[in-house]
Amino acid sequence: MKKVSMKDIDNLYFWVNYFGCSYPNAYDEEEEVSASDIMQEMLTEEGGRWWEQFTGYYDGILEENDGYLDEPATLEVMMAQDKYAKIEFHPGDTLYYINGEKIGSTGPHWEIRKIPYEEVRQLLALENGCQLYLLFLPLAVIRPEETDSVRREIGAQMGKYFPESLCRSVSGCIAAGLAQEGRFHA
Repeated sequence: MKKVSMKDIDNLYFWVNYFGCSYPNAYDEEEEVSASDIMQEMLTEEGGRWWEQFTGYYDGILEENDGYLDEPATLEVMMAQDKYAKIEFHPGDTLYYINGEKIGSTGPHWEIRKIPYEEVRQLLALENGCQLYLLFLPLAVIRPEETDSVRREIGAQMGKYFPESLCRSVSGCIAAGLAQEGRFHA
Protein backbone atom coordinates (compact mmCIF):
# COMPACT_ATOMS: atom_id res chain seq x y z
CA MET A 1 0.00 0.00 0.00
CA LYS A 2 1.22 3.49 -0.87
CA LYS A 3 0.20 5.54 2.16
CA VAL A 4 -0.96 9.09 1.53
CA SER A 5 -1.79 11.80 4.03
CA MET A 6 -4.27 14.63 4.15
CA LYS A 7 -1.42 16.91 3.14
CA ASP A 8 -0.97 14.87 -0.07
CA ILE A 9 -4.56 15.51 -1.13
CA ASP A 10 -4.75 19.14 -0.06
CA ASN A 11 -4.23 20.52 -3.55
CA LEU A 12 -6.18 21.58 -6.61
CA TYR A 13 -4.94 18.70 -8.81
CA PHE A 14 -6.39 16.15 -6.42
CA TRP A 15 -9.78 17.83 -6.07
CA VAL A 16 -10.27 18.56 -9.79
CA ASN A 17 -9.68 14.89 -10.57
CA TYR A 18 -11.64 13.60 -7.56
CA PHE A 19 -14.73 15.69 -8.34
CA GLY A 20 -14.39 14.77 -11.99
CA CYS A 21 -14.56 11.02 -11.42
CA SER A 22 -16.35 10.39 -8.11
CA TYR A 23 -19.88 11.54 -8.89
CA PRO A 24 -21.39 9.51 -11.74
CA ASN A 25 -24.91 10.78 -10.91
CA ALA A 26 -23.96 14.44 -10.38
CA TYR A 27 -26.03 15.99 -13.13
CA ASP A 28 -27.97 19.25 -13.16
CA GLU A 29 -30.97 18.71 -15.43
CA GLU A 30 -31.81 22.42 -15.60
CA GLU A 31 -28.31 23.37 -16.75
CA GLU A 32 -27.81 20.10 -18.67
CA VAL A 33 -24.30 19.66 -17.28
CA SER A 34 -22.50 17.16 -15.06
CA ALA A 35 -19.85 17.70 -12.40
CA SER A 36 -17.52 15.61 -14.54
CA ASP A 37 -18.06 17.90 -17.56
CA ILE A 38 -17.30 21.00 -15.50
CA MET A 39 -14.17 19.51 -13.97
CA GLN A 40 -12.96 18.27 -17.34
CA GLU A 41 -12.76 21.91 -18.41
CA MET A 42 -10.49 22.65 -15.42
CA LEU A 43 -8.23 19.65 -15.95
CA THR A 44 -4.78 20.58 -17.16
CA GLU A 45 -2.20 18.28 -18.67
CA GLU A 46 -0.06 18.73 -15.56
CA GLY A 47 -3.05 17.95 -13.32
CA GLY A 48 -3.81 14.82 -15.33
CA ARG A 49 -0.22 13.62 -14.98
CA TRP A 50 -0.34 14.33 -11.24
CA TRP A 51 -3.50 12.19 -10.88
CA GLU A 52 -1.99 9.35 -12.92
CA GLN A 53 1.10 9.35 -10.71
CA PHE A 54 -1.02 9.63 -7.53
CA THR A 55 -3.29 6.69 -8.49
CA GLY A 56 -0.53 4.60 -10.09
CA TYR A 57 -2.13 4.68 -13.53
CA TYR A 58 -0.24 3.16 -16.44
CA ASP A 59 -1.24 2.28 -19.98
CA GLY A 60 -3.03 -1.05 -19.90
CA ILE A 61 -4.08 -1.07 -16.22
CA LEU A 62 -7.75 -0.80 -17.12
CA GLU A 63 -7.54 -3.79 -19.45
CA GLU A 64 -5.19 -5.86 -17.29
CA ASN A 65 -6.69 -5.42 -13.84
CA ASP A 66 -9.91 -3.48 -14.46
CA GLY A 67 -8.14 -0.44 -13.01
CA TYR A 68 -7.22 -1.99 -9.64
CA LEU A 69 -3.75 -2.16 -8.08
CA ASP A 70 -2.42 -4.51 -5.41
CA GLU A 71 -0.78 -1.52 -3.71
CA PRO A 72 -3.06 1.51 -4.27
CA ALA A 73 -2.60 5.01 -2.89
CA THR A 74 -4.36 4.71 0.46
CA LEU A 75 -5.52 7.29 2.97
CA GLU A 76 -6.15 6.02 6.49
CA VAL A 77 -7.70 8.25 9.12
CA MET A 78 -9.39 8.03 12.51
CA MET A 79 -12.85 9.58 12.28
CA ALA A 80 -13.91 8.85 15.87
CA GLN A 81 -12.65 6.81 18.76
CA ASP A 82 -14.34 3.71 17.34
CA LYS A 83 -14.42 4.58 13.64
CA TYR A 84 -11.46 4.13 11.33
CA ALA A 85 -11.66 5.02 7.63
CA LYS A 86 -9.55 3.79 4.74
CA ILE A 87 -9.89 5.12 1.20
CA GLU A 88 -8.06 3.42 -1.67
CA PHE A 89 -7.44 5.45 -4.82
CA HIS A 90 -7.03 3.05 -7.74
CA PRO A 91 -6.59 4.19 -11.37
CA GLY A 92 -10.11 2.97 -12.16
CA ASP A 93 -11.99 3.30 -8.86
CA THR A 94 -12.05 4.72 -5.35
CA LEU A 95 -12.89 2.23 -2.60
CA TYR A 96 -14.16 3.23 0.84
CA TYR A 97 -13.86 1.21 4.07
CA ILE A 98 -15.01 1.87 7.62
CA ASN A 99 -13.46 -0.33 10.31
CA GLY A 100 -12.26 -2.70 7.58
CA GLU A 101 -15.70 -3.16 5.99
CA LYS A 102 -16.15 -2.00 2.41
CA ILE A 103 -18.90 0.61 2.24
CA GLY A 104 -18.63 1.73 -1.35
CA SER A 105 -16.84 2.45 -4.58
CA THR A 106 -17.28 5.26 -7.09
CA GLY A 107 -15.77 3.74 -10.21
CA PRO A 108 -17.36 1.87 -13.10
CA HIS A 109 -18.71 -0.83 -10.77
CA TRP A 110 -20.31 1.88 -8.67
CA GLU A 111 -21.75 0.59 -5.43
CA ILE A 112 -22.53 2.68 -2.41
CA ARG A 113 -23.95 1.98 0.98
CA LYS A 114 -25.66 5.32 1.45
CA ILE A 115 -24.86 7.39 4.50
CA PRO A 116 -27.36 9.97 5.72
CA TYR A 117 -26.07 13.41 4.78
CA GLU A 118 -26.10 14.55 8.41
CA GLU A 119 -23.46 11.90 9.25
CA VAL A 120 -21.22 13.17 6.45
CA ARG A 121 -21.84 16.75 7.57
CA GLN A 122 -20.66 15.87 11.10
CA LEU A 123 -17.21 15.17 9.67
CA LEU A 124 -16.73 18.94 9.38
CA ALA A 125 -16.18 19.07 13.15
CA LEU A 126 -13.12 16.81 12.92
CA GLU A 127 -9.53 17.73 12.23
CA ASN A 128 -9.29 17.91 8.42
CA GLY A 129 -13.07 18.10 8.42
CA CYS A 130 -13.39 19.86 5.07
CA GLN A 131 -11.35 17.20 3.28
CA LEU A 132 -13.17 14.33 5.04
CA TYR A 133 -16.53 15.88 4.21
CA LEU A 134 -15.61 16.22 0.54
CA LEU A 135 -14.12 12.70 0.42
CA PHE A 136 -17.20 11.02 1.90
CA LEU A 137 -19.76 13.19 0.13
CA PRO A 138 -20.24 10.69 -2.76
CA LEU A 139 -21.66 8.26 -0.17
CA ALA A 140 -24.25 10.70 1.16
CA VAL A 141 -27.95 10.60 0.46
CA ILE A 142 -30.33 13.54 0.85
CA ARG A 143 -34.04 14.13 0.61
CA PRO A 144 -35.07 16.18 -2.44
CA GLU A 145 -36.28 19.03 -0.22
CA GLU A 146 -32.74 19.37 1.20
CA THR A 147 -31.16 19.97 -2.21
CA ASP A 148 -30.81 23.78 -1.94
CA SER A 149 -29.35 23.85 1.57
CA VAL A 150 -26.98 20.96 0.82
CA ARG A 151 -25.87 22.63 -2.43
CA ARG A 152 -24.90 25.73 -0.45
CA GLU A 153 -22.99 23.69 2.14
CA ILE A 154 -21.13 21.74 -0.54
CA GLY A 155 -20.27 24.98 -2.33
CA ALA A 156 -18.98 26.53 0.88
CA GLN A 157 -16.61 23.60 1.47
CA MET A 158 -15.47 23.48 -2.15
CA GLY A 159 -14.62 27.18 -1.82
CA LYS A 160 -11.34 26.21 -0.17
CA TYR A 161 -10.14 24.96 -3.57
CA PHE A 162 -12.31 26.50 -6.30
CA PRO A 163 -13.73 29.87 -7.39
CA GLU A 164 -17.28 30.64 -6.28
CA SER A 165 -18.86 30.34 -9.74
CA LEU A 166 -17.46 26.84 -10.20
CA CYS A 167 -18.56 25.87 -6.67
CA ARG A 168 -22.14 26.90 -7.45
CA SER A 169 -22.24 24.84 -10.65
CA VAL A 170 -20.55 21.70 -9.34
CA SER A 171 -22.33 21.73 -5.98
CA GLY A 172 -25.65 22.02 -7.82
CA CYS A 173 -24.82 18.93 -9.86
CA ILE A 174 -23.69 16.99 -6.80
CA ALA A 175 -26.72 17.93 -4.68
CA ALA A 176 -29.06 16.96 -7.53
CA GLY A 177 -27.33 13.58 -7.80
CA LEU A 178 -27.47 12.95 -4.05
CA ALA A 179 -31.17 13.84 -4.02
CA GLN A 180 -31.80 11.54 -6.98
CA GLU A 181 -30.12 8.71 -5.08
CA GLY A 182 -32.27 9.62 -2.07
CA ARG A 183 -35.40 8.92 -4.11
CA PHE A 184 -34.13 5.44 -4.93
CA HIS A 185 -32.97 4.61 -1.39
CA ALA A 186 -35.72 6.17 0.70
